[in-house]
Amino acid sequence: MSPSDSELLERPIVVVGAPRSGTTVLGQLLARHPQLAHLEEPRLTWRYGNDGKSDRLLPADARPEVCTHIRRTFAAAVRNAGRRRLVEKTPSNSLRMGFVERVLPGCVFIHIIRNGTESTLAIRRFWEQHARGVKPRKMFERLREVNPRQLPYYVREVVRRTMPRALSGLVRQPVWGPRIPGIDGLLKDLSILEVSALQWRMCVEAATQMGRTLPPERYFQCRLEDMSLDVMKRIFAFCKLEDSPEVWEAFHREFDPSKASYRRANASPEDLEMIRQWTEPTMQWLGYGTFPDVGTAAQP
Repeated sequence: MSPSDSELLERPIVVVGAPRSGTTVLGQLLARHPQLAHLEEPRLTWRYGNDGKSDRLLPADARPEVCTHIRRTFAAAVRNAGRRRLVEKTPSNSLRMGFVERVLPGCVFIHIIRNGTESTLAIRRFWEQHARGVKPRKMFERLREVNPRQLPYYVREVVRRTMPRALSGLVRQPVWGPRIPGIDGLLKDLSILEVSALQWRMCVEAATQMGRTLPPERYFQCRLEDMSLDVMKRIFAFCKLEDSPEVWEAFHREFDPSKASYRRANASPEDLEMIRQWTEPTMQWLGYGTFPDVGTAAQP
């Protein structure tokens, strides 16, 4: 007998974190586990029924029809993959963990944090490289994901991304990454670097604050700078996953800890000062020490 949707969505694993903080590498490592079906950034599925809002959704936004659509979509993905459990990674979920919990009751959160300077610089790079233009493969993936009722919202997004720069003044600036509240207005008044810093800050603060309200068996926090095989084994114990040689082999082969902290060495003093102005209180709150050094304090 085929498992029910509820059985396939029992204690799903939700990886959260600001963009460019290690969520991708962690999700891809967990994807090697033979029991897990990995969904990487099903952004339009999460926004179903709330397409006109920012990504900071509230539990009240998880209306019955929204929950039904998202759960049905995720359960089908697990079933089609021939796996037994869901692991999902979408950085924007850092802004709406209460909403996610309402959609996937009993889910467990893994929150991975990266030094704010490194993450902000990486976010800006992705803005510069990916905010404009549409990759055919990604477009095809989004078309498969989108529900017909969502099309009016995302046609506008495609227009913003594909408008020639000479005519870009006719439409709003394209957006990359989590849609923090008021992001269109912020893009008018702030630089991309400043918006990137705010994306990092709001994602990290929202996820940490929500995580601290959850029991320890439902929220695990780690740092990309501290990632090791021992941390991965602690994540396995937290998720109650069976041992997986496939994951350990992939970790040794693919994870490069030097990539966690290298961007600020090539950043200008002006950029570092701008990032400090927007992130220093949060960096200190997280225990990273005096800006811009990477701290080694224990988990907050």
